[in-house]
Amino acid sequence: MKHSVPILPVAALAALAACSSPQSPARTDGVVAAATSSSISLATSSGDTLTFNTAQAGRNIAGDLKAGDSVCVYYHGKYSAGMAADSLFRYDRPDSAEVRSYEGVLPAASCPGIRYTLTVRTPRHSGDGTFDLSLTYLEAEDGKDRTFRYSGRRWTQRGMPGNNDATIWQLVADGSGEKFNFLVESDSVLVLLNEQGERISSELDYTLRRTR
Repeated sequence: MKHSVPILPVAALAALAACSSPQSPARTDGVVAAATSSSISLATSSGDTLTFNTAQAGRNIAGDLKAGDSVCVYYHGKYSAGMAADSLFRYDRPDSAEVRSYEGVLPAASCPGIRYTLTVRTPRHSGDGTFDLSLTYLEAEDGKDRTFRYSGRRWTQRGMPGNNDATIWQLVADGSGEKFNFLVESDSVLVLLNEQGERISSELDYTLRRTR
């Protein structure tokens, strides 16, 4: 499996993906200071407080926002206080997503093993979500560990060769597009599959176990 250099954290990449637009509008990120059904006040990381009219926003979620939510707002033209926002995107609230973590040391041909540390985040009532994955090659270089990190989207698929009812998690890394396939054997056990979504032909253990 080909490995790329470490990539940006999922929060940064998710923001770029979620806030893109064919019209390339201006965009700002921040934390909601106050919101009504037709306006929003946003505190940015630079210390500015920006206000937008959201009455005509293409995705008007202002009425569902609350202080402390992290959002991005996109708009056209030069910013001015109270200007119209084209649309909004709210990042998932911590209390609205289910977080699970898994870990295991899997076989490797070139080192004593690879420690997989996987965290997945799933909005409630959804089969998809995001992931962070660290692959640590034990004693890989001059006796020292080497770690590669991936973040991106997690998709849930149904069926695999020989088992039409199997539940498969496919992790697709942002940037590189590299894919990792896992069979969900139970709520607490994942099994790494090959790139074709098939079981790896080996008697060795390719299991990750839930840690939280």
